[in-house]
Amino acid sequence: MGADGYYEGMSTSDAFKLALSNDDDNSTTGGVSELYQGYSENILYGLPADVIKFVAYDNFTGGKGKKDISPIDGAVYGAAATAVAQLVTTPLDVLRNRIMAEIPNDEISSSKDLSYTDRIVKIVKEEGVEELFAGSTPRVAKACFSGAIQFATYEETKQKMAQFFIKR
Repeated sequence: MGADGYYEGMSTSDAFKLALSNDDDNSTTGGVSELYQGYSENILYGLPADVIKFVAYDNFTGGKGKKDISPIDGAVYGAAATAVAQLVTTPLDVLRNRIMAEIPNDEISSSKDLSYTDRIVKIVKEEGVEELFAGSTPRVAKACFSGAIQFATYEETKQKMAQFFIKR
């Protein structure tokens, strides 16, 4: 990233120590807060992605917590739901990644004081709408696999737990 003090090949433990050591300089960036840089952006991206994923899954499976969905069907519906969620939230992920990659106190960065909406507008004006969807193909492909695994496991676990408690 080019942030002060960090170098190519730096170990995780050295980067951790450096981040914590920056707490002594009375700056607003550094120390423990540096370890959480981008946390709110993760929430900004993650919450809508999960809401969309679960609403889409519920819709694909017939809604109202439909029972007796096979793990195979759960995998198919889960892959589709997760892919939709990732595609729709790609602009938020692009924004999140850019914010997290910013160098604190960098005078060259002209977007550090902009709101989330202003940052998105800036990207569209300077780079085009398609830039908001940069990386969407690998994200959606990965989402298909992870969603299939997540929801197949969910449906299988749900069925096994129901069998376990019915036997008791």
